[in-house]
Amino acid sequence: MKAVFKMMFGLIIMFQLLSCNKSDNKIIVAKTAKKAVDNPEIDSSKVSLVDTFSFPVDSMLPVKMLQLETFHHDEVDENFNKKVWFGLFKNKESYTLTETKITIKPAYDAIVDEDESEHTGWEVSASTKDTCVVLIEKLPYLADRNVSSIKLREYVYPDEDLKFDFKGIKYTLYATGEKKKAAVDSDWMIVSNYKLYLTTTVDGNKQTELLTAKKNFDEQMITILFAGDIDGDDKLDLIIDTANHYNVSSPTLYLSKPASEGKIIKPIGIFTTVGC
Repeated sequence: MKAVFKMMFGLIIMFQLLSCNKSDNKIIVAKTAKKAVDNPEIDSSKVSLVDTFSFPVDSMLPVKMLQLETFHHDEVDENFNKKVWFGLFKNKESYTLTETKITIKPAYDAIVDEDESEHTGWEVSASTKDTCVVLIEKLPYLADRNVSSIKLREYVYPDEDLKFDFKGIKYTLYATGEKKKAAVDSDWMIVSNYKLYLTTTVDGNKQTELLTAKKNFDEQMITILFAGDIDGDDKLDLIIDTANHYNVSSPTLYLSKPASEGKIIKPIGIFTTVGC
């Protein structure tokens, strides 16, 4: 019976997105909306990537990422124990990037395992006590350092933009798509055909990059988790949850250093997991 159950693991995970219940799934309308339509700073001809409603694609992002928690069996590779990891840690309002030794061990998966004697899941832990935002596999330009950051609002809805300065560089995040209230008296927003862009000036030329695109959402919204300088080049890096389903988490890493010459930023890693 147990062998058959484990063979069905993949099918169970697929059905989780449809079977889980979630309470209080409201998406609140941003209070400080600004119209992005007809913004003279945004030149659509400078968009460097072909627009699509499935971007970025997980399989195209080569850098491995992790978080500290317990995960389903297929979400973590046991061999990740052999990699060198850097953790982005938060302590109050400051951030540090630190080479971090992690431990991965079998753990009870409350969704899949028949009882607590089974351990098909993986528990990822680290000795550092600060809050871990993400773990990133070792890259040539990652080193132990204090990480400068800027606090941005979490959501940029269609027809909104967000202008800010970071390290003396002016940036604009803006979104396109459609949005409407789920009901006249509701705070829920139904968003579709969503695209989030980042624009700035590079070598005197305005440049725009598509960050993420989603056709629709299921009680979820693209969320800015972190903005700052992770790779140490005094330019903006981002971590954005690009999931479009409430039961999925997809922190996605965007760094400026690996971007092509004249470009702003590049998505390089993602860690996608499901909840219940």
